[in-house]
Amino acid sequence: MELRVERLVLEYAQAVPKGRPLEARLSLQNDLAIESLSLVSLALRLGDEFGVNVVDMGLELGAIKTFGDLLDMARTLKQQSTVGAGGRT
Repeated sequence: MELRVERLVLEYAQAVPKGRPLEARLSLQNDLAIESLSLVSLALRLGDEFGVNVVDMGLELGAIKTFGDLLDMARTLKQQSTVGAGGRT
């Protein structure tokens, strides 16, 4: 899952650090130069990756400041997709 998130982040990052994998402490805005509108698009794409509607979940995107925060959001989306899939017949 982390590689999946990293791949998406690197598509939006204007600045890319040399080290891999990306460190959780990296600021999306300051270290990776991802603008706020791009972060919204990134979050929506991440939701699509897991088959979850981020808007319907009401996630607070303003709280996502670091790569680690984005990984936490991805874990939440993955859990939600698992819960949603478990309830289908």
